[in-house]
Amino acid sequence: MSNPASSLAPAIAAYIAAANARDTSRVGSFFAEDANVFDEGQHRIGTQAIAQWMQDTAQRYEPRVEVLDVQQRTGKVLVHNLISGTFPGSPLELRYMFRLNEQGKIARLDISL
Repeated sequence: MSNPASSLAPAIAAYIAAANARDTSRVGSFFAEDANVFDEGQHRIGTQAIAQWMQDTAQRYEPRVEVLDVQQRTGKVLVHNLISGTFPGSPLELRYMFRLNEQGKIARLDISL
């Protein structure tokens, strides 16, 4: 059985590794300068706001992301994850919808149930 995470684009794999390591120091290396993140009804724009969101999420929930499935669609990558951590209902299955820019960086991330 192959590992679905092995088919991820480098920027997406780097984001998931950073999220699991709770490391926001390299956020600019995998998110575009003007990237957008939509999570928990909140919208964040730019690497500074995204790094702050990653840090807040890590402190509040201590999430661990396990990739279950990856689907490539035109212009986007859907990643189905099992997220465990210190939040009600853990573990939860969440869907991450990524859009990459021409440089291969994450331009948009939508997180939903």
